[in-house]
Amino acid sequence: MTDRRGAEPMINPELPPDTTGADLSDAGTVFRNRGFVVLWSAQVLSQLASNMVLAALIAVVYGSTGSNTANALLILTFLIPAVIFSAIAGVIVERSDARLIMLASNLLRAGGTVLFILVGGNVPLILLINLGIATVTAFFAPAELTALPRIVERRHLMAANSIFVLTINATFAIGFGFLGALLLNVAGPTAVFVVVAVMFGLAAAAIIPLPAVPPERHGATGAEAQRAARALVEQLSEGIGFVRGHRQIAWSLTYLGIAASLIGVMGAVGPGFATEILRLQPKDFFFIMGPAGLGAVIGILFLNGYAKRVPKRLIIDIGLLAMGITLIALAIVKPITGFVAPAVHPITDNLPQVLSPIVSIIAVVVVIALTAGVEYAFVAIPSQTALQEELPADVRGRIFGILNTLLSIASFLPVIIAPAAADILNIIFPGAGIPVVMALLGVATLAAGSRSWRHNATAGLHAHDVQRPPTGGYRRRRRTQRVDASLAPDGE
Repeated sequence: MTDRRGAEPMINPELPPDTTGADLSDAGTVFRNRGFVVLWSAQVLSQLASNMVLAALIAVVYGSTGSNTANALLILTFLIPAVIFSAIAGVIVERSDARLIMLASNLLRAGGTVLFILVGGNVPLILLINLGIATVTAFFAPAELTALPRIVERRHLMAANSIFVLTINATFAIGFGFLGALLLNVAGPTAVFVVVAVMFGLAAAAIIPLPAVPPERHGATGAEAQRAARALVEQLSEGIGFVRGHRQIAWSLTYLGIAASLIGVMGAVGPGFATEILRLQPKDFFFIMGPAGLGAVIGILFLNGYAKRVPKRLIIDIGLLAMGITLIALAIVKPITGFVAPAVHPITDNLPQVLSPIVSIIAVVVVIALTAGVEYAFVAIPSQTALQEELPADVRGRIFGILNTLLSIASFLPVIIAPAAADILNIIFPGAGIPVVMALLGVATLAAGSRSWRHNATAGLHAHDVQRPPTGGYRRRRRTQRVDASLAPDGE
């Protein structure tokens, strides 16, 4: 169902659109629902698997090419199918058993992951296989969201959706930032692919006990798919117009775009940072993404536990400004440590052997990356919640899906430009590409944070959140426009 499908800004577009924050008050009741536990278990396994394989593929692609741009192309193969096939997938899900689609999707993804072992370091084949797996994922997401209301009572849907949202954020941080990178570092990419294939297989097995989710409609899908694709284009245009007319929603979307773009860029240049700055192997980008993933989890837990009464815009602005400073710190960490090295060498040489790693450049990067993960959570989570709260309830599901599609499209550009710029700079000034790009990103993020701070402080949004819009107005206005158009003479 194309109007019920939301999209996570980054890699996995399986975000339920009808949530207004992390309302977990009925979580205990939801987890007593066996069907929900089964569906949630499949979600956890598939989300962890998807993010773990991303970590392994990034290291393999960079190790084979030495190119940041190649990693950017890899990330795009995850993102593009979610945008292109969302409308068609929704139509097919409406006319099929959602349970069978989820089962087949996980089995196909398991088989596709095994193919990564067979193709080795052949980057074109890796990109092609991953494009196929991401296309299958585009069908899995709406099937999962279609099954959820059939399994969970209506009064518990809010809690169920909130659990799904929290799971998506946590599994991205844990799977990509920690588990995938750690297993890659310890056992290599083949081990990651084997574990991921098994996890997809277990996710498929978890789907089997679910009851059938029969099709909501019947009939040929060809004409409907074409109409859905046309409707998607029209709705994207409508979404752009909606953003233009609602400045607070435009700001929330901008915050999410910044967070999504930065995490995508960091994923693309992470192996290059490990080799050029830390003098490690490409797979050792765990020292960046691992702490960042841990920091994101810490940030999520902190926000859910202690920041519920703090205005969201204040948290976002603090996160943006801190993120800009952190990116600049990552850019200058090597020249600064190189400059002060002669002065601190006498001290570090006399330290006990167990303490010497603590003052190394890797230790400094680990601390900075941990901080960056917390900052990412401070920007992404309140922004997503604010966007959900600011959308009128009567159009939240449809417009949220449209806006997140726009967000995915907008994220493509920086994910391509930044790694390509780093590669070009490395040709002209060897070793300068990633530090310069990260410094520019840091300055741009600081500028965006400063502007946002001034805007939100002036509007009083550091003292209170945006008031929820009245429900029904947007829908009534759109309905009136459609009725007026239907009554107008032809040609007007």
